[in-house]
Amino acid sequence: MTSFDILTRLSGALLWRIRKLVGDDLVDRAMLKIAPYWRPFLKKPIFIGVTGSVGKTTTKELLLGMLGRNGRGVGTVGSLNNIDASAQAILRLRPSDTFFAAELSEDKPGVLDEQLALLQPDVGIVTIVGYDHWSAYDSREAIAAEMGKLVAALPATGTAVLNADDELVLTMATHCAARIITYGVSPQAELRAENIGSMWPERLQMTLVRGTEQVSLQTQLCGTHWIPSVLGAVGGGLAAGLSLEACVAGIASVAPFVGRMQPVTTTDGVTFIRDDFKAPLWTVDACFEFLKTARAERKILVIGSLSDCGAGAPEKYIKVAKQAQEIADLTIFVGPWASQVLKARKSGTQDVLRAFRNVRNAAEYLNSITREGDLVVLKGTNKQDHLLRVILARTGDIACWRDDCGRMAFCNECADRSKPSGLPAFVVGAPAEVREPRETPLCLRPIESGEQVIVGLGNSDAKYAGTPHNAGYELVDHLLVSAGLNWDETPEAWIARGILQGHRVCLVKIRMAMNLIGGGLKRLAEQMAIEPEQCILIYDDLDMPLGSIRSRLSGGAGGHRGVASILEAFQTDAFRRVKVGVDQEGAKLNRVDYVLTPLSAVSRDVVDQAMQTAEAHVLKLLAAQKKTS
Repeated sequence: MTSFDILTRLSGALLWRIRKLVGDDLVDRAMLKIAPYWRPFLKKPIFIGVTGSVGKTTTKELLLGMLGRNGRGVGTVGSLNNIDASAQAILRLRPSDTFFAAELSEDKPGVLDEQLALLQPDVGIVTIVGYDHWSAYDSREAIAAEMGKLVAALPATGTAVLNADDELVLTMATHCAARIITYGVSPQAELRAENIGSMWPERLQMTLVRGTEQVSLQTQLCGTHWIPSVLGAVGGGLAAGLSLEACVAGIASVAPFVGRMQPVTTTDGVTFIRDDFKAPLWTVDACFEFLKTARAERKILVIGSLSDCGAGAPEKYIKVAKQAQEIADLTIFVGPWASQVLKARKSGTQDVLRAFRNVRNAAEYLNSITREGDLVVLKGTNKQDHLLRVILARTGDIACWRDDCGRMAFCNECADRSKPSGLPAFVVGAPAEVREPRETPLCLRPIESGEQVIVGLGNSDAKYAGTPHNAGYELVDHLLVSAGLNWDETPEAWIARGILQGHRVCLVKIRMAMNLIGGGLKRLAEQMAIEPEQCILIYDDLDMPLGSIRSRLSGGAGGHRGVASILEAFQTDAFRRVKVGVDQEGAKLNRVDYVLTPLSAVSRDVVDQAMQTAEAHVLKLLAAQKKTS
């Protein structure tokens, strides 16, 4: 561990205690004052700023995933894009890091001035000038003028990455001293997208063209409206010195960002597309285009609060409702404006358009009529709607059905999710007051035909989080996020069941000490009718290089006591397995102490970056088993 790592950990612990004592606001103000003094020491990292009315978070996340394969860096967290978020991220940046990516807000005139003074960007990326925050400006031109400050702030040695398909963005080049990379589908763009396709269940794909170079790109994103984000991120990668091939490999590894056209498939085969973070009126057309070309048994659209409607909001909701009925088999509106759309219903078509004032009633109806093969797009504004509860209600009780909490966090991250809200708990398919208790939780129902069980090995005690011995837990947690699932907690294990890249899976973390994990898994297997051949074990291997991944179809324990306890409990070695290399550097600790000690920051980065490779190994085993079953 370097001295910088030690300092970072100590400062992080100290900062946590200070926040507890004096509050977040005071700490944020202090960090904002400190960050400008740290910025001059950061000579090596390339500083990248991203702005635009739409797509800047996804552009930033694509950048982080792409650049993270070729170096180490930091970015602003999630969708946070104010000056506080930039300051906090800069204070996490090391002088030896290679990149920094910040999402920059343009929510009101003048807001970029302070952010740019702190960031001092080398690369500026502008996506689209839309109608977000329309109430703070009087025209798109005024919005573009604020965004253009990023381009004007670039030094002559820097690079501006501009959307050639948006005339207001392209015009920013006239006020730029830096090198220009234009992107888009326009023939005049330096970086172009051709042969574009995105017809669900297929994901966005295209051919990237730059000069004489042509490279195919397969992304994990849903919808053609992400083209500016993809091309903007690739342009940022080129500006940072990556090759086009390296950019393509990086982009292909990045999953959709949470709440932005994020696919989530439930255990009963209903696929939700979560576009529930924000919903400016002008972005609804992108959802329509996605649904229009999608292939599914039924197409269902749920629309919550639309922002930036301006004057005449009811009429605009009605217009959206009329368009939706031409595309979706069923459209459900939720929120205070919902009842306005009923007048748009076509005669004799009650089942194609419905309206509910609150999410609870909408969720009850939707979850009672959806079936396997349905495709449901959730389009709303999280702070107002919290449409994620529609999905959460399918797998468990939701105690909080408030529609006015005003929190930005998604409901699965909220501590109040399980606290009483004054409303009865909701159960899909039956009113709460007549609910009958279930003897067996849904997550413990017997394994279905074709379902495969992925078991992550680790120690359940919180003090072992981040240790080499918990690599199996971490990979299963990674798969959980990829599949958009949530853990169900039982006395024996954490369990999550759903769809991972087209495969029906049951993710498991046994809640026992590693050396006793075999007995716990055996009892769970008896309860759920799990056979060893249905299982994939994921665990750490001290004899493999750090971050390396290896898969096997069977074999011995290789000195791993957790695996040994499983093989003994089942009296067979017929377990497929994926192993994560955790060989220690320098051999400073004995093997037992090492696997139970948190990884260093450097080793942590290596293991984190290996998770995508490990996921690919798991998917390969799943696919092979599916073919033979």
